[in-house]
Amino acid sequence: MQASDNIRNKRDWLMVVLLFVILGGAFLAFRMLAFTEDATRAHVFYGTSSEPIVTIDFIKGDIITHYRQPVPEGYDDIYPLIDSQAQTITLLGDFTVGGTRQRVVIRYDFVRRSVQVIEEQSPNNICSREGESSGWPLICLPNRVRIEFESTDEDFIV
Repeated sequence: MQASDNIRNKRDWLMVVLLFVILGGAFLAFRMLAFTEDATRAHVFYGTSSEPIVTIDFIKGDIITHYRQPVPEGYDDIYPLIDSQAQTITLLGDFTVGGTRQRVVIRYDFVRRSVQVIEEQSPNNICSREGESSGWPLICLPNRVRIEFESTDEDFIV
């Protein structure tokens, strides 16, 4: 009886390891194959709005501000702050430290068609640790900022 339990135990472990290998391979394949097209635009959203606050047009090398971010009294700057020299966009996040809302700084690169959150403050700083993306969406919670990419051929049609 003990020999059959031992064989069953080995089979169970083999199935678990095989399952992890298959799932890990599927995850890596999805991660490498998804979002492989060159992005033509990146849309930066704030809050629950379905309209982007800023669009980064990689083809035209332009930043389009769609609307100003609602900012409570006591803040001097008008957001989003766009610095074309440093290639950054700064939004006011929803996360507060000591009653002060934190800034989210996004760097864009027209040549690489990529975006990276380089500065933000939140409990785990997950958003700024995501790194540079050229297609994979970036979501910054609890600051309520997200970046989505668009890939389309319409800009290349003459």
